[in-house]
Amino acid sequence: MTKYIPYLVYLWLLGMHQVFFKDLTSILGATINLTILIVLLLAIHKSEVVVIWFGFFAGLVSFAATSTMLGWHVLIITIIGLIACQIKNRLNLDSLYAKLLLVLGGVFVHNILTLALSQTDDFLWLILVKTIPGAIYTSIIAYLYFVVKEGKVTPQKIKSIF
Repeated sequence: MTKYIPYLVYLWLLGMHQVFFKDLTSILGATINLTILIVLLLAIHKSEVVVIWFGFFAGLVSFAATSTMLGWHVLIITIIGLIACQIKNRLNLDSLYAKLLLVLGGVFVHNILTLALSQTDDFLWLILVKTIPGAIYTSIIAYLYFVVKEGKVTPQKIKSIF
């Protein structure tokens, strides 16, 4: 039972982000796509079965407010997570830049597909204004995660600067 606790915390974090922190963390309309970021990070570090199940539940938690297209959102998140697992298994993702490229591509594809589901008139304009900056913003957060995870930034290194 204790092995499920981190995943429940991730789902709680997704719910809190969707409800409370999404507007606070947006910069000039660009928002962090935390749902697909966590799914892609799990795809890099965990197995396919974990990513498929977590992607399913993460889609349910994140897009519960948009009940008309809930199934499509859940399917998109799950398939992107599965594709990321396949890429991880077939390619060498030891490099930080390869991991960032995987995250950037996954977030960009997710943002494009979510924008296509919303069926707006200004599709190309919204790609330039929301999709590309959102993918870059999420990739910057992923970069910070990878730098801390790989030990390139530690409290000792930060103290040595000051």
